[in-house]
Amino acid sequence: MIKKLLHQNSLAMNFINRQFHHFYQIYNYIALKFVLYQIGEIAEMPDYENLSTSAVLHYCKYKILKPYLRLLGVMGLRPNSEENEYFSHYCIIANFHIFQVITFMCIGYVLQFMACYRRDRGFCYAVAMLEKEVISKTHTYEKMCDGNTIFSYFIPSALHLIAYLYTVYLFRIKENEQLQNLMERAFLLSSNPTNRGSQKRLVRILWLFIGLGVVWMIMAFTAVSLMTVKEVVTFQWLKYSSYNIKIVLKVFLILCTLWHDMVQGTIITSYCLQGQLLISHLQFLRVKLLQHTMPGLEWMKEISEFRKLLKYFNDDYGPAVCIYTVVNVSWAMSGTTWLLKYSENIHNNSLSCVSIVNVILWIWISTVPFIQAARLTTACSMIQSTGHEVRVRPFVYQSTPGEDLDTLLLYTSSLKMCARLYRVPITGRYLCLLLILGSVASLTLGQCHFFS
Repeated sequence: MIKKLLHQNSLAMNFINRQFHHFYQIYNYIALKFVLYQIGEIAEMPDYENLSTSAVLHYCKYKILKPYLRLLGVMGLRPNSEENEYFSHYCIIANFHIFQVITFMCIGYVLQFMACYRRDRGFCYAVAMLEKEVISKTHTYEKMCDGNTIFSYFIPSALHLIAYLYTVYLFRIKENEQLQNLMERAFLLSSNPTNRGSQKRLVRILWLFIGLGVVWMIMAFTAVSLMTVKEVVTFQWLKYSSYNIKIVLKVFLILCTLWHDMVQGTIITSYCLQGQLLISHLQFLRVKLLQHTMPGLEWMKEISEFRKLLKYFNDDYGPAVCIYTVVNVSWAMSGTTWLLKYSENIHNNSLSCVSIVNVILWIWISTVPFIQAARLTTACSMIQSTGHEVRVRPFVYQSTPGEDLDTLLLYTSSLKMCARLYRVPITGRYLCLLLILGSVASLTLGQCHFFS
């Protein structure tokens, strides 16, 4: 009996040992998968203290960088990847795509001129009286494009195309990866216990700018479509063509105009994204310095790297946005003047709301780069006062020598960083001053019956 019990106990112990060994293997497998998952992607509630660099970069790549680079690739703006830059087939396909984009844009410019479609006010026709027979004095009337052809069509279209070609040169020929470098730096700086949740918040803000850009494109597409559908469109040189050809030309006009807006919206959205990343970069650096989680010398090196990124933002990427802003501001001001001057005729027009929305869209996309640049300048000015805050903190820097604190104070006080457009510093007070001057000028002209 005792032998039988001992045999049963030994069998039970062997079974327990096998089960324990089995569970131990499962535990090791789960632990290994968890470690690999942490390396690959940041969890929903990550451990910010033990977060690896590869996990942060993976999160940055798959949450915002990779989807946005695909959008740039569709617009023909994505730089050649390192993996495929030596393959001739890839280069041929990429260059052919850019050629297609440029050709499609040029077709849109020609169709806009043929249809007398102006981006600031829609279709503008002037009725011209043509004398058909001198003897009988009979007359015929023909629709002609209203306004100066050079200033209304040629110059805006040329500036629009030049800005795109410059951006293609900046992104592809120079092989500049400043956007990727800036995004990775900002996300790496955010992986800190003091910046808990900053990465997700930064991703939401970046996607907010992308979403606003998409909303602007959709609204512009809707406005162009409504104008084209409700207006009797006459294409020059094809006035007596068939109805089907006119429908095809209308569809091409809408699609090409949408492509113009997508290209411009993508470039200006990219400018806003880089501005937001620079703002977040400064904010994270400021928090690290105030919390003393980064040595002063390393912090000054990071500021030096930031100044290089800011120089690219102002001197390299800024000109493309400046060219688009010249065109957009001219369309916004021209459309606003046209709406105010012919308000009585527009009031009885069924397309009055569409015209007003069209002008609002140009005002929107014209002011966004200035607002983002002003926000970046404000963040830069906050860094100048960080040295004073560090110098008077009694607990965090109590063991730091006074000479090091004085050096840090002098360094931050001597920083002169700001966002520039047209090589002019953009600040919030300047924008408010321009807004006030514009409001006063509009009110004065209205009181002088200029718009009546």
